[in-house]
Amino acid sequence: MRGQLNAPIKQRLLAAGLAVMLLAGAAGAQTPPKPALPPRIFLSPSGEPFRLSPTVPDPLMAWFDRVDANHDGVIDRFEFRADAAAFFKQLDENGDGVIDGFETADYESKIAPELTEQAEGRLPGQFPRDRDRDAPSGDRPSRPGQPGTEPHRESRGGQARGGPGIAQLIDEPEPVTGADFNLDGRITMDEWLRASDQRFDLLDTAKTGRLTLDALRAKMAVLQKLHQPAKEGRR
Repeated sequence: MRGQLNAPIKQRLLAAGLAVMLLAGAAGAQTPPKPALPPRIFLSPSGEPFRLSPTVPDPLMAWFDRVDANHDGVIDRFEFRADAAAFFKQLDENGDGVIDGFETADYESKIAPELTEQAEGRLPGQFPRDRDRDAPSGDRPSRPGQPGTEPHRESRGGQARGGPGIAQLIDEPEPVTGADFNLDGRITMDEWLRASDQRFDLLDTAKTGRLTLDALRAKMAVLQKLHQPAKEGRR
């Protein structure tokens, strides 16, 4: 009958279509998911920056490994507090036991200038070259074990290495001033450790007293997705 395919031709067409479907399915199954880019800068719960660099390919892990003092694969409250206290001493430039307004300003302009850049709507890490050239080396203080203290630049061609924005574990605009509970512009060690305990409790959702890298990475990914800018002009 006109318009009908004979049986052999129909079978060959069906076989060819099935082969195409199988090849497409196999190709799809073999394509690995695109790995998430590490953040350009990770801000610890206390506000200490860890920047992506050739020697620091994973800023979150760099912080975690340093805080995990006994290297048992978890961070407990004691280790978390000890890390926070060490950063407090770095911020307390004159050693009087208080982080005052001048020291907070130094934190925002010298230690974590990306916070200001992000607040101004710029991509964190895009520093004018003359700022790095003219700034004395002492303007970017670091403590032993803190990697990646140099401001992170873009790679050639203007393509940023690493994910955009500042990655955090807790959605806190500025962690240092966030510890000023009585809003007097002066942060004491008591206030600082009180903030540290609250942050540990927020991260320890399972209430085990232990923080694992995988659990923290998942929390960071949720915040990164929440703050990811919408892609415009794309399909």
